[in-house]
Amino acid sequence: MSPTDFEIKLEQLRQRLFDMPEVRQFFETRQRILADATLTRYDRLKRKHQRAMAANMHDRDTYEREKRLYSRYAAAYDNHPLVINYRYLRETVYQLLDQIKAILE
Repeated sequence: MSPTDFEIKLEQLRQRLFDMPEVRQFFETRQRILADATLTRYDRLKRKHQRAMAANMHDRDTYEREKRLYSRYAAAYDNHPLVINYRYLRETVYQLLDQIKAILE
């Protein structure tokens, strides 16, 4: 079964999207974040302390200690230049997708 005109146009749109510099940068930055050992460590520790906060809501001292640790690792992760750039690119790509969605509606 051969593709319909719609399927062909849709594939062309997908290719154009993935050829856009912003979209390429978005995926490249995402891969760099996933491959960065320091960011992976910060993310793992952030999640660990977040779970510990939830598990220790009844113990104020432990909860506060875990909250401080969570905040430290969250800030280190969130303020890393790759993460800041990724979030900017993600917003740019989402806006682009919203424009396409509006055209299709």
